[in-house]
Amino acid sequence: MFRESLELATSSLKHRKISSALTVLGIVIGITAILSLLSVGEGLQRTVEDQLNAVGNDKIIVSSGSNVFSSFSGEGLVEDDIDMVDDVYGTETVVGILYKTVPMSYRKDNLIGRVVGVRTKDAKKMFDELNVFEVDNGRYFEDGEKGVAVVGKTAAEKLFEREISVGDSVFIMGERFKVLGILKSSANAQRDNSIIIPLEQLRTMTDTKDSLTVMFVKVSDVNAVEDIAEDIEEELDDRYGEGYYQASTSQQIADSAGSIIDLLSFVLGGIASIALVVAGFGIANTMFTAVMERTKEIGIMKAIGATNYDVMEIFLIESSLLGFFGGVLGCVLGFVISEVITVFAGSVIPVSFRAVVSIDMIILALSFSVVVGMISGIWPARRAAKLQPVDALRR
Repeated sequence: MFRESLELATSSLKHRKISSALTVLGIVIGITAILSLLSVGEGLQRTVEDQLNAVGNDKIIVSSGSNVFSSFSGEGLVEDDIDMVDDVYGTETVVGILYKTVPMSYRKDNLIGRVVGVRTKDAKKMFDELNVFEVDNGRYFEDGEKGVAVVGKTAAEKLFEREISVGDSVFIMGERFKVLGILKSSANAQRDNSIIIPLEQLRTMTDTKDSLTVMFVKVSDVNAVEDIAEDIEEELDDRYGEGYYQASTSQQIADSAGSIIDLLSFVLGGIASIALVVAGFGIANTMFTAVMERTKEIGIMKAIGATNYDVMEIFLIESSLLGFFGGVLGCVLGFVISEVITVFAGSVIPVSFRAVVSIDMIILALSFSVVVGMISGIWPARRAAKLQPVDALRR
């Protein structure tokens, strides 16, 4: 009987192509919005995880600002803070860096780019011990060197019209810097788009005294990393006052980012679900219309032996099919939009990002669309099933 009900439901949808298509469109819009937003949330989550994994579980990021996400745009730490943090029990290596956005040029290209300042005496620590930066070709600068630079992978290949190679020269704020090395590609797009130069020269060029943007700390015992972070934060609070600076582990940053992303995904998903609710009313309206149009047909079916359950089954299958077809098309369109978002984000934001559509998301979206279709069809199906054969045939 189910097979016959499926054939009848499919035939009915084919006979009402325009109304069925318009009804399905509402489901398509809702599922597309939900899937694309979920893919963005999942992509953001993985991007954060990749960048933090690149830093390592034995690292602590000491930053100014109310949270670590604002630390890379502010300045407030100073050289003396390096010595203070280095004296905290459990710290193994401490390096401070300064971020600046300054004019730069290569051959005939002029632009505003990102420069990272690292003390020449700390370069070995930064590259060999902390592994915040890794050289792919060439070498990093050594203590006492001036007018030298190490260029990020993306900066070398795409920042200027022509690719930068080891031995070339770039001009930063009018001063010439010889490229000693090219960094390996990483999960951190900001790092890949940066040019690293001696901190001493960067401060002179930008008239910056001894300020730092952020400090990277490597601990001797990864199991004690959270306790060490608390000790560092207490020292900062004693010096500057509570809440002005913070020491964050990779896991703490990941948890904080994950909570924000989950909340954002929930809110955006809830907004997108409104489209599905509206689509559900559209399905109910279409099914009520179908009941009115097929009243005589229902009477004939019941007159020749169809039960109330049989009639309900036909209409519930029909409404579920509307939800299913809308879900399939919505998943396809949602996947396409997520790919478009990935391409667009790659050219706009300075972080390596990819919207992720998983099998679980597709199954969830399809199930949701079918359930919406089925729920929307229950009332019209019950109304069709309750029609008396004599009354239905009289219409």
